[in-house]
This record gives sequence, structure tokens and C-alpha cells, in this order.
Amino acid sequence: MISVLLLSLVTRHLSLVTPPSDEYQPTRQAFLERINAARAAAGLHGLSLSETLSIVAQERAVQLAAGKGSLKPSPDEASRRAHLKGYESWVLSEIVAEADGDPATVVSNWSQPGNGLASEILAANYGEMGLGVSFSRPVPVYVLILSLSWDDFFADATRSLRDPESWRQRMLAAVNKERAVKGVPPLKREPRLDRAAQAHADDMLKRSYYSHDTPEGKSAMARVQSAGYIAYEAGENIARGQFSIDEVVRGWMGSPQHREHLLSPEFIDVGFGLAFGRNSTGYTILWVQDFARPRVKSRS
Repeated sequence: MISVLLLSLVTRHLSLVTPPSDEYQPTRQAFLERINAARAAAGLHGLSLSETLSIVAQERAVQLAAGKGSLKPSPDEASRRAHLKGYESWVLSEIVAEADGDPATVVSNWSQPGNGLASEILAANYGEMGLGVSFSRPVPVYVLILSLSWDDFFADATRSLRDPESWRQRMLAAVNKERAVKGVPPLKREPRLDRAAQAHADDMLKRSYYSHDTPEGKSAMARVQSAGYIAYEAGENIARGQFSIDEVVRGWMGSPQHREHLLSPEFIDVGFGLAFGRNSTGYTILWVQDFARPRVKSRS
């Protein structure tokens, strides 16, 4: 008999590593193997067992076995408890079920087409799981938490941006494509502008701010000049939160001021900066474009 009593929630949170101190690790491993076998049969990657998520799930299972709380799912509470233990997830789903049978039987039933749990267990976006178990009721209670951590999500989302020369070339091509549509001459990459833009992106990430001016009031023009580029005029575009060049360029083209910089025939040189990681605001990604025209012809 399987009685499904829960569905899922999207939320955000990351993990502390403290193994649950109970006798259910073999059961967790057995469920993990069966769930991963079902996922492999569906052409999906396997999950790993999260110790923190298992602690959260086990706390819930123990409470349910003691008659505390409802069997009705509580994904908000699962997220809150995970957060208190230091776990940040990009997406998190909780399943609560009463089920008879060994792990193979239970997972086989959960994975059947038409079972409401199949879409959760066989969802492609999860990376790890935690399991809580209680055998103190007539029918065993299982609490299964499925999650993709912010660490894993962010690493995957930024994978194509880890080669600076590659993404800069792609950014230059995307910018010049927009300029070509409007009949504007293409920009050329300038190493000093790359350095100025990258330094600003790194500084915003390190010091957790987002502005054209530094906390000390240093402007884009000042940063460009400090990089050794003697500019007659300069402009800057910044953005945060976009994980692809197409997305960030679309955003700039949809903003009148940023679009003006990107399409201005007055600028002939450009440099790009990108920084991503975690600071006091959480996980973030920061883009910078520095545009300029030299006062005199200068050497790199």
C-alpha cells in the first residue's frame, strides 16, 4: 500500500556536512540505489545522498511517527530547517509517503507512470536527496527530500563562462552583430578596457556592491584612464544576474541608456569584464562593458 501525501516546492538554499546519527543509513543507501536505477533507466543522471537533507528528513519522520504534526506535506518547513542547517537549494521538493515493502518495491511503485511521485523522482533538475525513515507505525513512514543545491546550480550555470577569452570573443560578436543591424561600425577589443572592466567586475563582487561608481566615488572614466587608456569619452554598461551572453545583451538592448552606449558610433574600442561567485548578497554574476574613444592614438 502506498499513500502519497506530498508534492513539491521551489525555494533557494546549501549544505553543512554532519552525518545523521541513526541506524537508517543502509536504508538510505538502498533507496538511493533504487532511485538512481530508475533514473538511469529514464536516461537521467544519478543523485547523491546529502547528509544535511537526511537530517532534516529524519527529524520530520520522527515527529510524524510520534504523532506530532500532520502527514500533509510541509515544504516551507523543510526549506526553513535546511536553511537553519546551512543548506541552500536552488530547487527543493519534499515527498512524504506511507509505504509497505522493501526499498525495491517502494521505489518501483513510486516510479510507475501515472503515480504522482514519478514526476518528482524522475525530474532532471535534482542533484541530491535526503531520506527520513520511521518504522514505529503500522505502515512505515518515509520523508524524501530532493534538491539541487545553489552550489551545483551555479557551477553548472557558469560553466560556459570560465574561459575569459572565449566568452569575451562571443560577447564582442554579439555586440557587433547588434551594431551591424543598425549600420554602425564594429567595435574592437582593447586590452586596457578589458582590464578596467574586469577590475570593476571583480571589485563589485568582492565588496558586494552594484554601481557604476565605486564606494569611493571612482567613475568609469577614471577607471579607464587608470588602466592607461587616455579617453576622449567613455561609457559603461553593467548588469547582474544573467547567465548567458544572449540574455545580458538582450537586457542591455532593452534599456535605452545601455542601448545608446552599445550602438554609439562615437565609441570605437570596447572591453569586457565578468565576475561571479558568492559574496554578502549571496550568489551573483556581474557583467561590465567599457566603451571608449581615445583622445590620441595610443599603444596597448
